[in-house]
Amino acid sequence: MGTARYIDSRIYEFSSVLKFIETVFDLPALTDRDRRSSDMLDAFDFLQRPLVPLLLEPREGPKSE
Repeated sequence: MGTARYIDSRIYEFSSVLKFIETVFDLPALTDRDRRSSDMLDAFDFLQRPLVPLLLEPREGPKSE
């Protein structure tokens, strides 16, 4: 889902996550802070073919004392 070989040098903050959600789902901004934030859309490629999931085998961790 991320753009291949893409490096985003912009600085983001928590409000950028809200801005991303508001942009993707066409929602109004909750606050002026997220209204002014970057939405991170450049870092995603929603048109790429889905990648094969990486399934990991369950492992036992060390037992606590």
